[in-house]
Amino acid sequence: MGHFYKHFVIMRKSPSELAWIFVYPFIGILSIGLLATYFISIGAPLDMVIFVLVGTVTWNFYDISQRAVTYGITFDIWGGCLKHGIASPSRARDFIMGNGIFGYLSAMVAMILVGILGLAVLNFNIFAGGFYLLLSLTTIFIFATAMGLMIDYLVITKGHNYVSLIWSSTGIVMIFSGVYYPITILPEVVQTFAMVLPTTHALSGLRAYLGITAGDPLLSIVMASGLSIFYFIISVGMYKMALRKGRESGIVTWY
Repeated sequence: MGHFYKHFVIMRKSPSELAWIFVYPFIGILSIGLLATYFISIGAPLDMVIFVLVGTVTWNFYDISQRAVTYGITFDIWGGCLKHGIASPSRARDFIMGNGIFGYLSAMVAMILVGILGLAVLNFNIFAGGFYLLLSLTTIFIFATAMGLMIDYLVITKGHNYVSLIWSSTGIVMIFSGVYYPITILPEVVQTFAMVLPTTHALSGLRAYLGITAGDPLLSIVMASGLSIFYFIISVGMYKMALRKGRESGIVTWY
């Protein structure tokens, strides 16, 4: 669990890293929540407001989950010690499990705290999703981990210029997942792309379970789970390939 402990040490020595868990998610829920309150004051339907808040909470979860896996590499690059991590006896599964578990736990802590704030300040109860909320977040976590491993593949094999994908890819996936709006407003071709993202199904299923939109929650969670596992299997293969290519090409010795 060395990879897990590394995150813990970095956060302990650099309190600013704690902002990803204890500050930025609160800014997101409060800013969107206050905007939603304004919409209600001018006659917007309550379901529309809850629709957006559900997207806000779950997307914070995705962001933190993906960040943990990608920062597992970028911390080493910024510290100039990537070559030591790659050359260590640590295996790919150790990296994935250590960073993944930290991402899941930190994202869950942030979600619970934000959920409590939403309930206290905005009268918005994300916990009404119950066990289905947990299932949805888990599928989102698996996909976020997969995306993080794909970014790590590019960083290791192509160079540190791809580090920017840590932040930009989150926004790109968000656009096509219907976080703040139904994907039906997107062009038809784009909707087809949106349907291959597990986050789209996880969000639509959770909203259906909460009674905000129509749909079959069970079918949505099955689709989300299947797609997430599919992408995860591919991403693990890519990450292992990156380690092999990085050692063969010597690119990891640059950092």
